[in-house]
Amino acid sequence: MTRSCTLPVLLSFLTFYLLSGEILPAQNYTPVSRYYVEQSGGYSPLYNGEIPPLYSMLYEGTYYLESDAYYPGTVYYNGKLYVDMLLNLNVHRDELYVMIPEYNSSSVLLKAHVESFTMGDMHFINIVKEKWPKAPDQGYFRVLYSGNDISLLKRTIKRMNSSTAANDRKVAYAFEESTSYYIVKNGVFYPVKRKSSVLQVLPGIRKELNRHIREEKLKFGKDEREASLISCAMLYQKEVK
Repeated sequence: MTRSCTLPVLLSFLTFYLLSGEILPAQNYTPVSRYYVEQSGGYSPLYNGEIPPLYSMLYEGTYYLESDAYYPGTVYYNGKLYVDMLLNLNVHRDELYVMIPEYNSSSVLLKAHVESFTMGDMHFINIVKEKWPKAPDQGYFRVLYSGNDISLLKRTIKRMNSSTAANDRKVAYAFEESTSYYIVKNGVFYPVKRKSSVLQVLPGIRKELNRHIREEKLKFGKDEREASLISCAMLYQKEVK
């Protein structure tokens, strides 16, 4: 459907932050700022980013990860854990948005301050070159699996390409999604897509993997790939213990 927009770590680290995080206190502010902090429940540091950009052109699809609905979530931001948030991820611009309920608006979280976050049951980590020098790219990656020796990450990007609507010949834009998967071992990101790439990255249990893939009837097509990669990563972690 074509429409016009008018308005808008790893799992162990996340568990640690959920248990030990703090909320920034509201203190030493001017009366106006103090009122703002009080109204925001002490979450005002999250709301000092830019307003999300407007997509005023006609477009098809969505620039968000899945939809424009915000997810309940948490974010580890500038050394503090914030809970009971409403978050959404713009995968066209690789920006994380936080909803400001009191103002029916949202704000862009400063990426340099975001370490990890959750949206519903999805977990994400902000990959930066300083911490992950062998990463293929910087930005937000979803953590599909995290073990002691291996992790599986997913990178989703949407590009806005021009297209011509067949019905009225008007030029519009379409968001086209591309997805990449990476097995991470010892800080190295190995791209994986099919059975052959998984076996190449995990040669130590090649026999066990072949048996597992055959017995579980794992497929690596577009629709089955994610579940199959998770299953292989879990088997590897089990076998290397």
